[in-house]
Amino acid sequence: MTIYRNTLIALFALVLMGLGVPLAAAQGSGIQYQHSAGIVTLETEDVSLRITGVNEVPHFHWWDPDSPTVDYHVMFVKFFEVNDTNSNGVFDIGTDVMVGPPLALPTTDWEFSGFELEQEGDNVTAAHFNFTSTEEHEPRPIDAGESYGSLPEMEPFDVMIQIRVHIDLENPGEMKFDLIVDGWQWTFDDTILVFHFTVTESNHGVSQTGTDPTNFQRTGTKFSFGNGYMEYNETALAAQNTLEVKASYGEGTGLEAGESVYLAFENFGNETLEYDPILGIEPSAAGLDIILANLPLIGAGALAVVVIAVIVLKLKK
Repeated sequence: MTIYRNTLIALFALVLMGLGVPLAAAQGSGIQYQHSAGIVTLETEDVSLRITGVNEVPHFHWWDPDSPTVDYHVMFVKFFEVNDTNSNGVFDIGTDVMVGPPLALPTTDWEFSGFELEQEGDNVTAAHFNFTSTEEHEPRPIDAGESYGSLPEMEPFDVMIQIRVHIDLENPGEMKFDLIVDGWQWTFDDTILVFHFTVTESNHGVSQTGTDPTNFQRTGTKFSFGNGYMEYNETALAAQNTLEVKASYGEGTGLEAGESVYLAFENFGNETLEYDPILGIEPSAAGLDIILANLPLIGAGALAVVVIAVIVLKLKK
């Protein structure tokens, strides 16, 4: 009787080990990363990313590796100063007046920092890198509307823009990027600065932006489209001071096709702006299908464990 009992206990242990093996294997996968010809690619089990910073404005495209049919694109377009006519902190399209020309983000001279990695054994658990560019902005005088009349004469100035990208296995389905702006010279003390970018989607593998994103909508601070999303923070930092950030959106035109998103920052004087939105992928139906497909195996294993446990308990009596 003792031999039978020990044999069954051993089988019980083997079943438990068998059930645990798939979980251990899933947890052991690290971040895959590469940089070549100005293009950065990163991949976790939940999201694949491709970021370009050479010969075009900063361009993020990402997709669900479990269902690689659609790519989502965010492309940075420009910064511009705005007369906030109703003082609500939001860029109201068609109402608020742009002050001076916009700073179009450069298509060249984005410097890649190289990867900074965090590891556990051979697995990369976090990856960080920067794209940095300095662009001269010439705020030539133009008519800014009745509120301000003609703009004052201003000398050209350099604006440093840095994009700091972070991805880690604690949040494997998303990528956080810090937006740093330094050197902005304000025309007036009561204007706001607007950051304009576009959201589009395309068939998987198409490097250029395509059509309007599917089911684009905003809930709270989250813009969602298909199973992709962009989440913005309602505050930014400038010299450790908290700034208010408000968003608006609307359809783009021409080269700005897709959905245009506008993040408005309150005036931060001569300080450096630091801001950290997030791009990500929601779990897809494909991932759920994998789990459902394995339920019979998991159920059979669990049933075997229960049966063996009952037999062992009876043998002990």
